Amino acid sequence: MSSASSTPPPADTIAPTKSSRTGLYAVVAIIVIVVIILAAGYAAGWFKAASKSGGTKGACTPPGSVPLLGAGSSFVDPLMVNWESVYTQSSVNYQEPGSGAGIAQISAKTIDYGASDAPLTAAQAANASGLLTIPETAGAVSIIYNLPGVNARLQISGPVLAQIYQGSITAWNDPAITSINPNITAMPSNAIVVVHRSDGSGTSYAFTDFLSKSSASWASGPGKSTLPAWPTGLGEHGSSGVANTVGTTPYAVGYVDLTYALNQGISFAQVQNPAGQYVVPNLRDAALAVAAGDMALPTGGASWSNVSLINEPGAGTYPVATFSYMLVYKDLSGAYGSTYTLQKAENLVDWLNWTVTYGQSYSSTNYYVTLPAGVVTADQQTIDSMTYNGASISICTLQN
Repeated sequence: MSSASSTPPPADTIAPTKSSRTGLYAVVAIIVIVVIILAAGYAAGWFKAASKSGGTKGACTPPGSVPLLGAGSSFVDPLMVNWESVYTQSSVNYQEPGSGAGIAQISAKTIDYGASDAPLTAAQAANASGLLTIPETAGAVSIIYNLPGVNARLQISGPVLAQIYQGSITAWNDPAITSINPNITAMPSNAIVVVHRSDGSGTSYAFTDFLSKSSASWASGPGKSTLPAWPTGLGEHGSSGVANTVGTTPYAVGYVDLTYALNQGISFAQVQNPAGQYVVPNLRDAALAVAAGDMALPTGGASWSNVSLINEPGAGTYPVATFSYMLVYKDLSGAYGSTYTLQKAENLVDWLNWTVTYGQSYSSTNYYVTLPAGVVTADQQTIDSMTYNGASISICTLQN
């Protein structure tokens, strides 16, 4: 907004008459009254960000920085690392032992927030009453492979992947693979080296959800799980472990978040979606899955066990996509007791609100999907519901 400017007349042209002095005194009195009212309002907290629906740009005073500790998903770790490096309101330390460990640690109340790409099971929710689920981002699970001498991109389907991970397809030149790869004229006859996660993993949960929806035998066998009973293959810890093993092992196949594949230069396949199209994992096509699944999501305190972005409809939709979730307690003082201060509670809600608002601007550069507006609104409603000693928690989120 702009305003017109003017040059005031020289001071010596204004005569200090009695009437002008009287008017001046009146103006000064009014200003003093306004200043007193504003000072009282500030002291009462009128202008401290009670903005529970979004970030502010300086209309509030954040609490003093308190260290926050989080742990869980390796899928989301590259984005978390970026967030930690740019977030300035608190010191945030995130570790990536895997979604299963993140759920276990937040359930044990040894961390301030957990992160998981798998929603809580009924048993996990019962073991950690009061946990809220907050989608923080979404992304694509890529099928990575190492095929020396093959330059064309591999095409793969859910049923074929299920047979590979069940051990019933063991060679790269199996007819089930060659028949859907007419663009590859000489598929090697080498044995397939199957690689999977050895730890409880939300990436495994999304991958086995895809296999379960693609194969009745997989659904009735290992099924979808963060730590299934793998019928075959090498187990590696974390997404980085899977990516490193596939990247250095000829004729290997595995699954990781797209970020790991791109950062390490590992080949990844086109995956067949329900429309019969073979789709390369990318932000656009993973975002289509999120947009298709952005309807009637549960509230933060409800069960998310039926939420899935696998095999969402649409010709260009990538079929193996997943949310990644923050897990926090609704009643912070009730969960942690008197050792958890109000200052720390305020830091936590500020951090959570920042990740789902300003933090989303860092998603695409790290190959994650920016949350749709509807998901952000739902997230903020969940964050708003958090309490300390029975009262709502003031939110002051500044743009870094």
